[in-house]
Amino acid sequence: MYDSGYSSGAFGLSYWLGILAVWFYVGFAQYKIAKQIGHNSAWWSFVPILNVIQLIQLADKPLWWIFTLLIPFVNIIAFAWLWMETAKNCGKSPLLGFLVIIPFINLIAIGILGFSSGSRPVGPDSYSKPPTYERQKVS
Repeated sequence: MYDSGYSSGAFGLSYWLGILAVWFYVGFAQYKIAKQIGHNSAWWSFVPILNVIQLIQLADKPLWWIFTLLIPFVNIIAFAWLWMETAKNCGKSPLLGFLVIIPFINLIAIGILGFSSGSRPVGPDSYSKPPTYERQKVS
């Protein structure tokens, strides 16, 4: 009687294939992040609820953080914080983690976190110091 068009025909099929493709892409990127960090159960990235628990573990936060993700508006800040900490643990800029809360840019940010190579350690000792030159004695 009432047909919205989302469940029938070519549009409905392409819609669901697009959703499935985005789900697989984000799951695979989180899988690669978990492998980089050394998480034992990287396959959790593809299971709905378990991937959130995995994100909390990748950010080195206690499991009670899952309750912050259930509170409206607080969950946006919590997800940003978790992704920022995960980006730090990957050796990337926390800005990439923050960009995960922005629609469409989040696909690029998660891809950079998951598929980029050559991560650098983060911290005050990670930056290269300028070389020091000693004066040579002339004899």
